Amino acid sequence: MPSVLITGCDAGIGREFAKQYLEAGWEVLATYRSLDNVITDSKKVQNFKLDVTVASDFSDLKQKLGDKPIDLLLSNAGIGLDVAKLGALDFDYVKQMYDVNTVGPLRLVDTFADNVAASDMRRIATITSRMGSINLNLSGGHYGYRASKAGLNAMMRSLAIDLFDRGITVVSIHPGWVDTAGGGAGNAAVPVAESVASMRALISKRGNHETGQLFAYDGMPLPW
Repeated sequence: MPSVLITGCDAGIGREFAKQYLEAGWEVLATYRSLDNVITDSKKVQNFKLDVTVASDFSDLKQKLGDKPIDLLLSNAGIGLDVAKLGALDFDYVKQMYDVNTVGPLRLVDTFADNVAASDMRRIATITSRMGSINLNLSGGHYGYRASKAGLNAMMRSLAIDLFDRGITVVSIHPGWVDTAGGGAGNAAVPVAESVASMRALISKRGNHETGQLFAYDGMPLPW
């Protein structure tokens, strides 16, 4: 039975990933910012506390999991929605976006790379955004969010290079404008179940020769 560790299962995309992998028969290690939000309708899921901005949460989870192989390490937790304009920017929130969207995923991989390397599938996937693409930025704004996702994309590219010799495939995925509280919330083009199903298929089909690439959820390569 393959295993997946998912961050940000409190709601939205992360929770849908957990549900779909459970339905597919995977062993799901679901992590939450708050354990008030745990999935309770399945006995197959293992629920853990992990706030990606808290270093001790990572060390605590590593201690609980030990050397357990993790086939897929799925970095999903993220925040955004910085719509403030120049002259009215919330710089504390900009820093928080970096902490969650950029530093958190790096700490996740740093903590569990050995577990991934010990597995059969050896996959790392991160949920990013096309708003982190410099080439695709034609509308400006969203300074903190764009920068935090661009930084995430750069880090995942480096991780793909550094982990290649260990047989680990790294992929970064834009989930589309998804119908979640952090996305379109009722007006989005892509239902969350459809986005997650497409991303799961994309992750499963990627070979090591494609490591370090950036894709949209439907498999379309995206420019940096």
